[in-house]
Amino acid sequence: MLAGHNATRAAAQPTPSPALDPLTWDTAAENVAKAYAAKCKFEHNPDRGSYGENLTAATPNSMSTRNVVEGWSSEVKDYNYANNTCTSGKMCGHYTQVVWRNTKRVGCATQVCTTNSPWGSQFPTWQLWVCNYAPPGNYSGQRPY
Repeated sequence: MLAGHNATRAAAQPTPSPALDPLTWDTAAENVAKAYAAKCKFEHNPDRGSYGENLTAATPNSMSTRNVVEGWSSEVKDYNYANNTCTSGKMCGHYTQVVWRNTKRVGCATQVCTTNSPWGSQFPTWQLWVCNYAPPGNYSGQRPY
């Protein structure tokens, strides 16, 4: 998970100057992510405190930790750095959180769930991925770097 985040930060476009620092693992953020993932809710944690947060839902064991980060990072194609905007109807906030310059640490967790499936009864078992970031990013009107 950490390697995936740092690969995205190293490859950010346009190239940040100075380069983005690699993230380090934060066990406190991991603990918040673990506790929240255990609740099996595919919505942002309203009690995450001063952490930023990325979420992903998937069928169990269909994604590796690297796949999860690659999914968030793929949003770069819809992000316009010059205008600091996202293509209409698309999401970019997962990507911008990953490459947010002032974010220094990340902690993540995953949970296989049998309740609250975002796909309903058709797929009752699902996997929730949660990453928490410190300090958080995605401040309105600010570029990630």
